[in-house]
Amino acid sequence: MHKRNVRENRIWWGKDALNKVPAYKRFLSEVGDIRPRTIWSFEEVGHNQDGVRENQALFRLKSFASPKPLRLMRRVLEINDPAETLDYFAGSGTTAHAVINLNREDNGKRKYILVEMGDYFDTVLKPRITKVVYSDKWKDGKPTARHTGISHCFKYIRLESYEDTLNNLRFEENPTRDKVVNSNPSFKEDYMLHYLLDVETRGSQSLLNIEAFADPTAYTLKVKRPGSDEYTIRNVDLVETFNYLIGLRVIHTAEPQMLTAKFKRDHDSEAPENQKTKLSIDGKLQQTKDELSTTDNPVWWFRKVEGWVPGDPSNPDNGKRENVLIVWRKLTGNPEKDNAVLDEWFRKKRISSRDFGFDVIYVNGSNNLPNLRLDSENWKVRLLEEEFMKRMWDVEGV
Repeated sequence: MHKRNVRENRIWWGKDALNKVPAYKRFLSEVGDIRPRTIWSFEEVGHNQDGVRENQALFRLKSFASPKPLRLMRRVLEINDPAETLDYFAGSGTTAHAVINLNREDNGKRKYILVEMGDYFDTVLKPRITKVVYSDKWKDGKPTARHTGISHCFKYIRLESYEDTLNNLRFEENPTRDKVVNSNPSFKEDYMLHYLLDVETRGSQSLLNIEAFADPTAYTLKVKRPGSDEYTIRNVDLVETFNYLIGLRVIHTAEPQMLTAKFKRDHDSEAPENQKTKLSIDGKLQQTKDELSTTDNPVWWFRKVEGWVPGDPSNPDNGKRENVLIVWRKLTGNPEKDNAVLDEWFRKKRISSRDFGFDVIYVNGSNNLPNLRLDSENWKVRLLEEEFMKRMWDVEGV
């Protein structure tokens, strides 16, 4: 080290023996108009070793390579005290930990949104949040202050990966086609890009299999487990996914409703010549707790979501709204009975609502709802399948 640097006080040695790491100094008078950077010393906001110790207290063993110290994220939050915090690289979950602790101290309503793609989401991030909610003090993986738990709810969403999309493409077997395609490399490339992926994979789960909408609770994808060649079958939440696709501000999501019905045929003067009657409900729809539907004992499953979307998507904060009702149902394979039950369910819904002020109604499966519209009403009916497909593949503006 040059003696002149020492003589001119150009070396900072640290405050004590533990922190005696020499560093070169620059003086403010030498940097002109350059503004000095803000420096937060580790005495104030901690360092990575603090983050490691905090995680070891929660999980007993070292669970994450380089977690951010809790005091650092607390300082960041205290600068502006945001109502909502977004962390694109959530890591071990220090941001959520800091938000929860601040809410614990002043009964605040701060919220956080985390994004993480590492497989430690399941082993570190999510368990950390649940532990911190339960208690603010931990040692060797055990809570030491059980009375400090707070009321807290968080929801996590798994997004389909590019690899999962490819793994769920379904191709029809055709040996003759394969032989011809493989014999010509240039033709093979053109065929795969302009026909195979556009036509022959239709109906694949990852490209939205419309037929699977008959049961919105049974839509699945084959998902590869991280770090292995094994696959697991995961359910896809079509209800939640559709809410995001249309930008729905959810007001109420109802519990699933199971119904049974008896039927009768009434004379219908407007029916076609070869059909003199129409099917209708005999009596009232009956609620049941049994979800098992059979041909002899069908059960009709309904779930409704209410909310609104901006009336002008290009200016979502101008106060204009479209009130939305979404009706999901499990179809039994008998369209006549399915629609008779839907019609009766809809009439009951309309009567029980003080203000049936919906502008758009979404429903899966073909239906007769437009025929039930009163002269004083102007709501529109849209098929969930068609809207789902349109929104999923809409690339306008991209």
